[in-house]
Amino acid sequence: MEIKIEVFKGPDKGKVFVVSGPKSCFGGRRADAEIRFTENDAYISRNHFMLELSPPNVYFRDLDVTNPSKINGQYAVEAQLQDGDVLEVGFTRMKVMIQVEKYQPETFKCKKCGKDIEIYADETPNDNCFDCLKEIRHEQLNHQKKDKTPLQLNCYKCGKDISKQANSDGRAEELIGKVIYSCSSKKCLPETDRDSGKMINDYEVIRKLGEGGMGKVYLVYHKSTARLVALKELNISSRSDREVRISDSLNHENVLYFIDTGIEKKTKKPYITMEIAAKGSLEDLITENKRPLPPCKAVDLIIQALRGLAYLHRADSHKESIIHRDIKPENILLRGGSNGELIPKISDFGLAKEFKKLGGSCLTRLKSAMGTILFMSPEQAECASTVKEPADIYSLGATLYYLLTWRYVFDFPTQQDVIEFLEKNGDRVSNSDDALRLMMKENKYMDPLVIVKDCEPIPIRKRNPDIPIKLASIVDKSIKKSINQRYQSADDFRNELESIVDAL
Repeated sequence: MEIKIEVFKGPDKGKVFVVSGPKSCFGGRRADAEIRFTENDAYISRNHFMLELSPPNVYFRDLDVTNPSKINGQYAVEAQLQDGDVLEVGFTRMKVMIQVEKYQPETFKCKKCGKDIEIYADETPNDNCFDCLKEIRHEQLNHQKKDKTPLQLNCYKCGKDISKQANSDGRAEELIGKVIYSCSSKKCLPETDRDSGKMINDYEVIRKLGEGGMGKVYLVYHKSTARLVALKELNISSRSDREVRISDSLNHENVLYFIDTGIEKKTKKPYITMEIAAKGSLEDLITENKRPLPPCKAVDLIIQALRGLAYLHRADSHKESIIHRDIKPENILLRGGSNGELIPKISDFGLAKEFKKLGGSCLTRLKSAMGTILFMSPEQAECASTVKEPADIYSLGATLYYLLTWRYVFDFPTQQDVIEFLEKNGDRVSNSDDALRLMMKENKYMDPLVIVKDCEPIPIRKRNPDIPIKLASIVDKSIKKSINQRYQSADDFRNELESIVDAL
């Protein structure tokens, strides 16, 4: 796709900017801005706004708290741009022209069912369509188990025999320890909330587990197999009935197990189903703790997460290395082990890339400022599609930093800071978004995207001088701004941490 921005009023009148995507770009007076204005409009800042081209959509985000932007005469912080919109920054006015080429994907015939399969330019063709790949895999599982006695499975609460349901699709053994089996009695199903009763195809919503920039996560019940699983519904309608394409063959103790995918019939929203991580996330853990984690505990959790990340990155485990692009405390979920220990599970792997393919925005919502952006590597803020393994290393290093300090690697309010500010200033602001904007304005915080691009991470011992020197050195190396100065692999990072465990 292509967007043209034609200046029709202001010092740069007559100038036309052309940007092709998918990509993200910045507008302002800085020398390397792709949409660069002259110094003659003093009310345009160096980093004034950002555009995210995510075909077929274009998203806008204002980065200037002091001199806010307008779209069609109305102040706008976040918006989806439309062809013909008038954008106003400072004294400069521009017309937006969006040209979206008709999506013409490469197609090939599925060898099993014969239907046409569409693939993106960066996807590897397969002999079979996504549905048939799942069917083939399930047939293989059933063949392996045909001579085995079906598993005896009982309701987790009342003990009722539900073996027939649980084994009905041949996946019971595969999913042992990853799902919860329950009969359909209301006395046995978990506690509900106001979202309960909603149907997402064959899944009945029990309650909402959480919500992020990409969508909502529910605890759901699949009656035909008697399974309780987690379901993530993406907050965007699918094009061409394209499901989220994430490999279901990944199996590692520290990677959340992916079960299935589909498209909700009524809303056309894609969804994925996953194993249940009943102990919450690293974000939940530190919030409930109300203080930084002890170094020994934080390091142990990150060492385990690095094993999972190394598995995703390792090219010989699958057809291609999986770059996560969205590692943060809330995306590292926790399950309880047999001895009461916490087992971290990396979730949402590959989902950020898939979300953008479906036209979604991962960067232009301020709510993501306290999530994705402040754990994002500098190179990813520039161009997410080209990042390699060190980008994920940075994000996991920033996560360890957060666990050890309960602060970001940059000077910016945390979620807890915003909650406390809102409690003290309820007469001035009514929600967390407005509270964060007011904090940014009063304390002159730059936008998180600008911070990640332009600022150096704060050394961890400046946050907490009690952090052991060797541990601090490892953490600081993991979040170096320069890619070449960071650890180049998850194994390298993990080995360094394991070498100091006994000293913590």
